[in-house]
Amino acid sequence: MRVVLFKGPSQYEGTRTFIDELARAFAARGYEPAIFDLAGSADVEAAIAGAAGPPTALVFSINILGEHRDREGRNISEIFQAPHVVLSVDYVLSLASRWRATPTTTSLLCVDPSQVDAVNSIFGPDRFASVAFCPHAAVGEPWQDADLDGFLERREIPILWSGSFQRPGTPIWDGQPPQVRKLYDDAVDLALSVEWMPPLDALDQVLRANGADPTNPALQTARCDACHIDARVRVIRRFEMISRLAESGLPLAICGLGWDGANLPNARLLGPLPMPEAARAMTRSRIVLNTNGNFGAGSHERPLSALLAGAAAFSDASAFYLDSFVEDEEIVLYRWKDLDAGIERLARLHADPEAAFRIAQRGGAKVRAGHRWANRLDIILAAAEASRQKLRLKSV
Repeated sequence: MRVVLFKGPSQYEGTRTFIDELARAFAARGYEPAIFDLAGSADVEAAIAGAAGPPTALVFSINILGEHRDREGRNISEIFQAPHVVLSVDYVLSLASRWRATPTTTSLLCVDPSQVDAVNSIFGPDRFASVAFCPHAAVGEPWQDADLDGFLERREIPILWSGSFQRPGTPIWDGQPPQVRKLYDDAVDLALSVEWMPPLDALDQVLRANGADPTNPALQTARCDACHIDARVRVIRRFEMISRLAESGLPLAICGLGWDGANLPNARLLGPLPMPEAARAMTRSRIVLNTNGNFGAGSHERPLSALLAGAAAFSDASAFYLDSFVEDEEIVLYRWKDLDAGIERLARLHADPEAAFRIAQRGGAKVRAGHRWANRLDIILAAAEASRQKLRLKSV
């Protein structure tokens, strides 16, 4: 059974790496994956048309192609005569314009359950064939040190952080009328006042406080601006972490863009690394630090990849991590509302490599067993089946 997987452009090669790993998982399950790379294509429509033809069980893409139409007006499912599943790995409402143009027969997957709620709230519960939670999966090759001595000898990076440097600047809504600026500012303040709040929930609460009804269809476009609340909260909290790490003096290695101008004398800058190289750097790290992208109920691939690589994962808490791992035994979590305590926990973990090794061993075993792309196939196949039923297609 043929499955078509589309690649697009991706910072740090992230989504492209996901597609490569997913293809291997499909092949191991007995499918015939066909990867088509649209990045840099001079004629995307021709590239997509060239991928069509043979019977196809499903088409999968990440963030892209829900809105695609060929010159005849056909969408991806119509071109391939197959169900189309799209995984959103960004904050889902940041791509709202794409989802508005996505056919009702497409299935949408999100990396945070609250984003499933956001899609259903904005677009309606029956807008797509299905909308479901699909956690990230670990990437990279598994590595398990035989013992503590091996852990210490191999891993010369004490603490690794992978990601771009971000500093809070002027909010995107700064040029709006005062009442609009206040609405967005209040939503950000509300979200920052608690450990985590879904951005749309924060915006909706402020709308209600100002006498507006979020269920009013006329507010749909305005409510999609929750993506700006998400981005603002994310950059404020990430910069807060950067500031605390600089004060801590803990030895860091950082891979990512934009760090040359950062004031982090305790950091060794590795430069931007494609995701496969970052995953290999994790195999040389004792602890991998994560900020979860404001996905407080969902996932980021970094903690999972860190554990797969044999490092201890240190991340802000999310419902997904708390449900999936035993805190302090398989993963170490910090809280934004007590970041001082979090930095202290990181310092203690750094000073206790035996504890880091133990957490890496236990967490790594759980990731190898249940958090790789092979473990996400059933979610993707269920989404494809929902799309197939709505399309009234026969199984290939």
